[in-house]
Amino acid sequence: MQTFYIKRDAPLQRLNPLSKVLATLPVLVFVALTTEPWTPLAFIGLIVVTILGLGRIPLGRFLRVALPLMLLMVGFLLIYPFVVREELVRNSPLLFELGPLRVYQAGAIYGLATGLRVYALVLLSLIFSFTTDASDFIRALVQQWRLPYKIGYGAMAAFRFVPMLQSELRVIQAAHRVRGVAGGGGVRGASTQARRYAVPLLATAIRQAERTALAMDGRAFGAYETRTSYRHFCFHSRDYLFVGGFWLASLLIIAGLWQARLLGPLIWLQQL
Repeated sequence: MQTFYIKRDAPLQRLNPLSKVLATLPVLVFVALTTEPWTPLAFIGLIVVTILGLGRIPLGRFLRVALPLMLLMVGFLLIYPFVVREELVRNSPLLFELGPLRVYQAGAIYGLATGLRVYALVLLSLIFSFTTDASDFIRALVQQWRLPYKIGYGAMAAFRFVPMLQSELRVIQAAHRVRGVAGGGGVRGASTQARRYAVPLLATAIRQAERTALAMDGRAFGAYETRTSYRHFCFHSRDYLFVGGFWLASLLIIAGLWQARLLGPLIWLQQL
């Protein structure tokens, strides 16, 4: 459940989880509609500064996540020029021709813009993922945005099965190694191991589900319309300051790109 979350005393970690959603959602929609590479590139810089500065995420931990994701951008850059429709790029200069394959300058720019756009969207989600406890996010949704607590707490209980099953799988694998049970290599070996792991994992999941259900019944889960909460979430001045500051920084980036004539038309404007 805590794949990316890093618990530490930092400004972003002290914020209400919903404030980070409010701050990043408009930017996410805007970046998704851009058609040129400069806008997502500028927002990537803002995102990196936010994560490393306000989130105080260790640089090594950030790079371990961000660098593999960069392969996705490289993939768009390499593949997109070959699959873009020729009528969209035929009026631009031809960069090179390899048999029936032609790469035009506009196609390469479109590929770069698409890769940077996708990369910026993924990095934007890391502002939330690195600095937000998923349990706190669900509690805030239930308390402030009126998500039915049966859905929220039910999802929270289901998410907690993931690390439990991962731990149980490691125990089963160690037990098999101690007993000298070898699965072999290749697809057949992986299939054999999956069958051996499936039964004990299923038994563990059923047992834990029964215990969770009994624990929830013992706490009268679902018997009342509302539930009391040990931790209460609300918006503080620091939340409003972060949302306003992030929006202001985003508007300054957009205004600067507009003044430099680097801000291209949005996708929905092209379709009008």
